[in-house]
Amino acid sequence: MTVISSPFERQPTYRQILRPFWFVGALMMMLDGLTTYLALTLHADNGAREGNPIAVWAMEHIGVAGTCILKVLIGVAMMWRLATTAERGHKFEWLNRGLFLRKRPTWKVRRNAAWALAFSLVLMGVVVGNNLRAIISLSTQ
Repeated sequence: MTVISSPFERQPTYRQILRPFWFVGALMMMLDGLTTYLALTLHADNGAREGNPIAVWAMEHIGVAGTCILKVLIGVAMMWRLATTAERGHKFEWLNRGLFLRKRPTWKVRRNAAWALAFSLVLMGVVVGNNLRAIISLSTQ
């Protein structure tokens, strides 16, 4: 059986296009939580410390493991929210407004969410890289 491709083939949906970005973002959030946990539990004696004051406060109240799990859950939820916003715009019309409270077209809302998703991936790559660098440098001490 031969398959004939036509110019009217179905184009991928925004969800299909954004799924890899969301998946990589969720993976980066999990790696961030894991590397933070490893650095702060295995290398606490070597001087590993959390630099984020909010995370330090959370660690005092729910512990390192709880903070890392909370960090992963919040990060995955934010990545999902950015991906769904980039797919269809905001669910509520009042969230489609700009800084000056004027209505923005849905394509602009979707574009901005897609850029925020891409920037978040780059930023999380840097964070995970710094965590790994700290783990490696503290392991050699």
